[in-house]
Amino acid sequence: MKLQKLSMLTLSMIAASALLASTASLAANYKGDFKGEGAIPAAPCPQEKGLSDGFYLGVGVGYDSYRMRQNVNLTDSVGNNMNQNPALNATGWMGGLFGGYGQYMTNSNIYLGGELFANLSNASTTQTVTGSAAGGGAANYYTNTSGNGSYGISFIPGVKITNNTLLYVRGGYIRTKFEVKESTSTGFSSSNNNWQNGWNYGVGLESAIYDNWSVRTEYTHANFSSYTISASGTKVTPSDNQVMLGLLYHFT
Repeated sequence: MKLQKLSMLTLSMIAASALLASTASLAANYKGDFKGEGAIPAAPCPQEKGLSDGFYLGVGVGYDSYRMRQNVNLTDSVGNNMNQNPALNATGWMGGLFGGYGQYMTNSNIYLGGELFANLSNASTTQTVTGSAAGGGAANYYTNTSGNGSYGISFIPGVKITNNTLLYVRGGYIRTKFEVKESTSTGFSSSNNNWQNGWNYGVGLESAIYDNWSVRTEYTHANFSSYTISASGTKVTPSDNQVMLGLLYHFT
């Protein structure tokens, strides 16, 4: 009887020892897995999207605000002299296409690029000015002025401020079509279309959003040379402020 009890006690101790060893082993394995040292691998971190260099194409939409200084000096058929200098503000929506090439300098965040662009705009304004009369009476002067479309080329240097964000400046040549329609209450009328050369410059920010796609937001200002409308002698001095949002596809 005593021997049987001893055997049972021995077997119980052996079983308890085996259970304790198994529990300790499982605990050790769980601890290793918790620390990423066991069989369960750690989840990989997602890679941040970066801006690509190389060739790209894009579309843009925005808003134009042309300032048109018109120096009017008209004498109509009854001797009324119009000598005015109105400043017109032709505003409207614009849309366009652009494409270019950019390259990051070796082992540097410095970016150099060049771009061609073409835009269409519906910016326009209408104004009436009452003129002084040299020979008695007064004539009204009516004008409708618009900026219809542009094309040009720009140099675009910049600096990558994060892996997916580029801060850049723009400078270059722009050519824009202006239309000025003039008339007076005494019967004079003329319509003039003129392509003018100018310089545009500005600042923008571009950010990667998905794979080869990025977006940009940009402000530019353009100064144009003055020109004179031959039919009336009116001198026009235009400039433009533009804000634009663009979507780009990079081919690399």
